[in-house]
Amino acid sequence: MASVIDRVNAALPAASGGTFDPHVFAETGFFIMRGAIPPVVVQAWQAAWQAFYAEQLSQGRDVNRANPVSLTESLPEPLSTMYREPVFLDTVRQIFGNDIALYNHRFVIKDAFSPGKVFLHQDSCYHLGKLNKCSVFVPLSVANEENGGMSFYAGSHKMGYLGDAGEINPDSFDIQWPKVTPELQPGDFIVMNSSLWHESGPNRNGEHRILADMILQPADDPTGKELLSGSWQTDFFYSPVNCIRYFTSSRVLKIMKYEAELGLRKPSPD
Repeated sequence: MASVIDRVNAALPAASGGTFDPHVFAETGFFIMRGAIPPVVVQAWQAAWQAFYAEQLSQGRDVNRANPVSLTESLPEPLSTMYREPVFLDTVRQIFGNDIALYNHRFVIKDAFSPGKVFLHQDSCYHLGKLNKCSVFVPLSVANEENGGMSFYAGSHKMGYLGDAGEINPDSFDIQWPKVTPELQPGDFIVMNSSLWHESGPNRNGEHRILADMILQPADDPTGKELLSGSWQTDFFYSPVNCIRYFTSSRVLKIMKYEAELGLRKPSPD
């Protein structure tokens, strides 16, 4: 019987192409759709991004210190609704079925204000609701190793949730998952299991790396923001925003308390 690494390595050559393969996706945890977005759609998004960046971001932006690459400014149309493009839903239906909802949509960029690396992590530990989620990463620029393109540890999603959030040490595991750093062009997109380990290096050549990151999930998850396909499969909802309010005691609240006692954080006003 082939080992899990043998199966992942065997699937990797097929993890990129014009037709999504759910079986390959299940083995590798990601799939690269090549040239799948119509050029006219990509060009409209690029024009909107260039105008938005020139008008609102080029002279400085509100950089999130906890996650510098995550854009905090509100997106204009049509960037704010990119996730409705039919090719994304056609692809994700092969993972979740017809009933699909949006969890979150944002941009993650590497420019002069956030050129640094992003440490190895999985996204599931930062999400609320059910674990059955995936990201769709859509480049509006070239994204490669030179400008901080993403790297994926193929098959690592099979380990599931690791029990905490933060930087993963791959050397602490007996199994070593193959690392892949694909080059992406506008018109491509990547579908990624939210438990897959991924990271990105620094932007070394100064060419902006612009990625949309839309997180999709089945419509039975009560954290869904917008129904994208089919029908809701839940009759209650709650917001993942400011999730510490759901606890009277937690790891995060204890850390905040200790930091306040040490003078590292101002006490909460409430």
